[in-house]
Amino acid sequence: MLNLRELQSRFFSSIARISEEKEWRGFDPALVRLVHGRGQLGPEARLDIYAQMYCARLLDILHEDFPRVAEILGDTRFYEIARAYLRHYPSTDPSVRYLGTHFASFLEMRAEIASLPFLADLARLEWARLETFDAPDTESLRLEHLQVIPLDEWPELQFRLIPACQILHCAWPIHEIWAAAEEGIWQDKLVRPAETVLRIWRDDFTIYQASMDVIEQMALAGVWAKKPFAAICTALEPLLPAEEAAPTVGSLLVRWIEDRILAHSHEG
Repeated sequence: MLNLRELQSRFFSSIARISEEKEWRGFDPALVRLVHGRGQLGPEARLDIYAQMYCARLLDILHEDFPRVAEILGDTRFYEIARAYLRHYPSTDPSVRYLGTHFASFLEMRAEIASLPFLADLARLEWARLETFDAPDTESLRLEHLQVIPLDEWPELQFRLIPACQILHCAWPIHEIWAAAEEGIWQDKLVRPAETVLRIWRDDFTIYQASMDVIEQMALAGVWAKKPFAAICTALEPLLPAEEAAPTVGSLLVRWIEDRILAHSHEG
């Protein structure tokens, strides 16, 4: 007699199959013996209902997690690729939240979508938005917090991003493709590769994204690396006159505070 843990393990292994019919060797015999037939449905037929339902739910989850990718591929092609993905990366975590972890890198390997080379970056953006939505909350920095800091402390002042903020490097203008796919007009857009860096963040329950120019990229990278205010300003000097560095970083700080992407530190 199987104990509960072993029974659960064998049941999951049986229904979690996402394979081609020719590769299927049947359900676990020990599990089949424990399932009672009912009416015209024998043990294997009843188990197969669970297996088909589980597979369909996983496919739907991927569709929900990557809606813009699905919009561009179309449902038929998306589900074909999603099935292939699940065969390569079967669900092993109790939570389906992590089902699409490898989906972007998987898309890069698919020869049948070579004509859509931006698709993997689009999947990365959609996954980053999911991770940002699930990130912990924290109190955001406000302008009044900065107004009480003495001027002589500013050179060594450090800032930090909220947990619900990510920086994404892409080879394509993926934010434009994302918006076009949302409106269903991506086919009308001429897509050309362009190095793009996005910041993605959450404010309450809404996810935002914005492309960054080189100056904002370098400044925010300094925040990410926990560099002090003076060091961030110095890093920008090759891009603009030295006397403009501090005012520029100050303007960026105001923008980031308005977007609520900087965390408030209660130290001191």
